[in-house]
Amino acid sequence: MLRFARENPGWGHPRIAGELLKLGLRVSPSTVRRILLGNGLGPAPRRSGPSWRQFLSQQAATMLACDFFTA
Repeated sequence: MLRFARENPGWGHPRIAGELLKLGLRVSPSTVRRILLGNGLGPAPRRSGPSWRQFLSQQAATMLACDFFTA
């Protein structure tokens, strides 16, 4: 579990639990989280991308443009 977390820093607790399940080890994501935090490994970093505010404003602009389109 610790090796997975160190070698794959982008994997979160559910992903590590899923990979362990593939190896035949049934561990809940909350247990993975507790063990990783106990060993000084924090959560996986957040993915980069637009913030919710940016995403919603982009969607609103597109929706407004579609509203005026008639066929």
